[in-house]
Amino acid sequence: MTAAIISALVLGASTAAARSPGAGTSPVSAIPVSGTFDDGNGPGTFSGTLDISRFDGRAGALVAVGTIDGTLTNALGITNTVADRPVSLPVENVSVANSAGPSASAPVTTQQAAQECQILHLDFGGITLDVLGIGVKLSPISLDLTLSGLLGNLLCGLLGALGSGAPAQAQAAQLNQALGLNP
Repeated sequence: MTAAIISALVLGASTAAARSPGAGTSPVSAIPVSGTFDDGNGPGTFSGTLDISRFDGRAGALVAVGTIDGTLTNALGITNTVADRPVSLPVENVSVANSAGPSASAPVTTQQAAQECQILHLDFGGITLDVLGIGVKLSPISLDLTLSGLLGNLLCGLLGALGSGAPAQAQAAQLNQALGLNP
């Protein structure tokens, strides 16, 4: 029966879900995630959140580091809580855009920055975790963060670092600064 517990749980935020940070909150916290799994009793569900605490460069790749919280509910209605489960997600794409679409990586003036660099688009790759003895497969997540003011201006600075093929560690530092995260 324990062997039957190995299954896949698919997590994902709404594709290209738009978010605006509230006062005093991180724009990359409480990202809704949901999914399904099979523990041998039939299909179950997962509902929870992803909190990204920082971005990092690991083995030359950009990753998001954070935790997952939520509830697994199996087909019998039995629930298990997932609390502060550490997770590291590969960042497959980072781009900056305005409401009309992606921004070019050409030099941008300060005035253009205030008007054009308002949306940070992040694509996270999927990973597999072991949570409560269940094989958990996180599906790719796409997230659009709507930022304005100083954060919007900082996004234009990302264009140079990200567009020029900067090392993952430099990209992580730019993202952490732009999003107010502590590395």
